[in-house]
Amino acid sequence: MKNSLKYIKNILKVLVWPILFSLGTFIINYIFVAIFNSKEQGTMTNNEFLEYIKGIEYQEKLTNYINSKSLLIILITVVIFLPILFRVFKKYIIKNNFKIKNIFIPIAFGISISLIYNIILFYLNNFIPFTNNFQVSSMPIVVQIICSGICGPILEELVFRGIVYNKLKEFNKPMRAIILTSVIFGLFHTNIVNAIYAFCVSFILIYLYEKYKTLKAPIIMHISLNTTIILMLNIITKNFMAFNIYLLVISIIVLLILRIYLKKDA
Repeated sequence: MKNSLKYIKNILKVLVWPILFSLGTFIINYIFVAIFNSKEQGTMTNNEFLEYIKGIEYQEKLTNYINSKSLLIILITVVIFLPILFRVFKKYIIKNNFKIKNIFIPIAFGISISLIYNIILFYLNNFIPFTNNFQVSSMPIVVQIICSGICGPILEELVFRGIVYNKLKEFNKPMRAIILTSVIFGLFHTNIVNAIYAFCVSFILIYLYEKYKTLKAPIIMHISLNTTIILMLNIITKNFMAFNIYLLVISIIVLLILRIYLKKDA
């Protein structure tokens, strides 16, 4: 009984970090929503404003406002959380032999997984609608890449592979720590499809982390993965032929990277 309580207590200590990170990002976003609401309400009474926020016009204005502030929001998030998360993760840093030439495998993993996942969902979407997965942001593509393609993966890897996984390894067998990290990572995503996807991807991110003994490897893969998704979604909505050409070119690049890497190891 004591061991069980101790184990639960340790799990809760680990969960503090993803919960704190999620809560912090929510509060930062909510502050901007509150600022927008105070400007938008103007002279409206509370009852009038409550009716107003139920309408499509309000939702569109709010979305546009948050999108316009995305860079500022992510900058605030990075400034607040990056030093805190890195300080916690710092004790788990060990010497590694990760070199520039090693970046190609995490990139190949990220691009390949992203292509496979999105191609499957794209064609399944004809039978089962996955609308949340194919909504393209109205933000400029550069802003999307900076926010979701670069900053997001860095912070998430620090939280989940850097802190959660390493802390779980302290009181779990390796495979249990991997599974628990992947479950937690999946649960912190928005819907069931993304949760399953995140759960599976987490295994590969952890594999890269353990293979190279550095968080740089999963970060590079995560950035490649998210950036590929952003580019794919933007191309799909604009030109389907361009999308197919994009797939072909990227697939060839991935195959060349893998061929070169495997040839070196042979």
